[in-house]
Amino acid sequence: MVNAVMGYNISMSSKKSGMNPLDVLKYLNRSNCRECGLPTCLAFATQLVNGEKKLTDCPHLSKEAVEELTKRIVPRGRDKKLEEMLRPLKEEISGVNFRSVAEGLDAEYADKRLRIKCLGKDFIVDKKGNIESLIHINSWVAGPLLKYIIMGGSEPLSGRWVSFEELKRASSVAQYFDRRCQEPLRQLAESHTDIFFDLINIFGGKSVDRLQADYARIIHPLPKVPFLILYWRPDDQFASKLKLLLDSTADRYLDIEFIIALGRGLVEMFKKILSRHEELMPKLLSL
Repeated sequence: MVNAVMGYNISMSSKKSGMNPLDVLKYLNRSNCRECGLPTCLAFATQLVNGEKKLTDCPHLSKEAVEELTKRIVPRGRDKKLEEMLRPLKEEISGVNFRSVAEGLDAEYADKRLRIKCLGKDFIVDKKGNIESLIHINSWVAGPLLKYIIMGGSEPLSGRWVSFEELKRASSVAQYFDRRCQEPLRQLAESHTDIFFDLINIFGGKSVDRLQADYARIIHPLPKVPFLILYWRPDDQFASKLKLLLDSTADRYLDIEFIIALGRGLVEMFKKILSRHEELMPKLLSL
């Protein structure tokens, strides 16, 4: 699972570097006619940019729209490891009673689907494990999101923040978590401090007062799996320091490898966005 995690990718360039589902939606008639076999035009747009649907699957696209989308869409191929990882999750989720688990997961149930907030953005999941969102869906969110629903945790958050290694069955992979999640986040925070925390705020981060850190933010990759990010700037005597803490109930909502996936995904997401922050930050603010 950990090795299958890919970076977050928001492609909004008018050149042939890709489009997000919202870009594609502008070319559709938004009638939700279902002739493509999907319940909504947004679902079609999502699968189109993921390479799971073809332009010809929509009977209402004009010739001009097809030509323009053909130029602009770069299908995102599915990694075999990702497919292998998602397939059993999609099979297992078909047996989950969405209505009964919705409240415990802090999700909304409607039209036989779940609406769940990930990093402040809406993600909609159906009984086949298909995921729909206005932003690009990558493996780091797809796998943990499906597993989150399957585990169906309902325990209230404790409010007690712990390090990753304090979670059950986490000690054997704690060094990996530090090396691939916590340390890269520290490096990003140190090199792009103000932009880094602005980015966290864009994705639903909330400031926390009365903590002995220069920056303290709570961010929710999943509703019941919050991360607390504490950061201390470097000074004359000490190097910078970052701690990524979790609620002590995190392992009731996700297996350890999926928690690592979320942490690793945050790293890859922030790396990509920060490398293009002048282009992407204004567009993220508009989502």
